[in-house]
Amino acid sequence: MNKTPNHLLMVIVGLVVNLITIIPANADDGQLMEAYPPNYEAKNFELSDLAGEMHELEDYRGKHVLVNFWSMSCNVCKSEMTTLQSAHELLDREDLVIVSIHAGDPSEGVESVLKLNNINYPVLFDIDLQLGDWGIPIMPTSFIVSPKGNVLYRAVGTRVWNSPFMIDFMQGILDSDTPKPSSAKPL
Repeated sequence: MNKTPNHLLMVIVGLVVNLITIIPANADDGQLMEAYPPNYEAKNFELSDLAGEMHELEDYRGKHVLVNFWSMSCNVCKSEMTTLQSAHELLDREDLVIVSIHAGDPSEGVESVLKLNNINYPVLFDIDLQLGDWGIPIMPTSFIVSPKGNVLYRAVGTRVWNSPFMIDFMQGILDSDTPKPSSAKPL
């Protein structure tokens, strides 16, 4: 007896259920992420990517950074990556960087997941789980860090990053810190 069709059906049903439940109930109110207290400085990190290149949060100073913590053991984390990649492409802004941080060893099949999802934003590895002090109660958890290095928002659990609600929310954050041209004339 071939169990593949039933298994495939269960996977599809699971994905549909995940997609239905990951948009927060209060999305219409714009509460897609919880706001952090003003001037809460993000903890710097120094982590490597698959190629062994080191990255620090400080490298992205002057830009908004969406930091997404995930793990291979978290199936919804892996499905969320496709929405992050899509949001990355939809927003396409010089003042925004998306960085995913995998909690654990990169040899767990991470490279195949990244290729499968066509991920082209930096994916770093917290092998020693040193970033627990970021306030990560579950995987996935994501943060938006300001150009000055302060945590602005946190999202606990999955989000549909490419949804119209989230794209508008992110555009609002990015545009609120963009200097507006002055109408005043120089003296």
